[in-house]
Amino acid sequence: MSLVIENLKEALNGESNAKRKYELYAQKAKEKNHPEIAHLFKAVSFAESIHIKNHLRALSVLQGSEVKINDIVTINEEELKQIVKDTISNLQDAIEGEIYETKKMYKQFEKNASSEGKDIPELSFSLARDAERVHADLFSKYLKKLKKGKSVKKQKIYVCQICGNVEFLEPPEICPICDHSKDFYKEITFD
Repeated sequence: MSLVIENLKEALNGESNAKRKYELYAQKAKEKNHPEIAHLFKAVSFAESIHIKNHLRALSVLQGSEVKINDIVTINEEELKQIVKDTISNLQDAIEGEIYETKKMYKQFEKNASSEGKDIPELSFSLARDAERVHADLFSKYLKKLKKGKSVKKQKIYVCQICGNVEFLEPPEICPICDHSKDFYKEITFD
């Protein structure tokens, strides 16, 4: 089996688990009266679903048939629930995961796809990597404010439905990651 196919499967598993974990982190932040941090976790969870969609499409193209996520991904709900701690710890965990994906995992996966001449997976890995960098930066900003006892102000949050980039206030005219127009951004609401 191709190394790129294995990389796509690993990425799908990682993104799916991160998506669910961020949903749990959002619930915890909301419970602890950090609604804006919960909102960011919800937005990044949605962004991870974009990466899942892109990776699934790439894997389907490589394998020549539609791939079902449930055939690849395993989510251990009880294990994920054990990871959930206080909001500071959850932000730190999220930052570590996003940085790992940016600096190690996706960097290597892109190289593997490039060396095998697999353009679609290479693009999927590249878009995810660039978006994950943004996610890590946003989580870091929120963590600094929380540690300083500062509140996070309520803002609109938008996610690009092509690459998973996250933007505040309003979407840019052109996505800085995938070059698509602001029409591809979706506002993520939080109650």
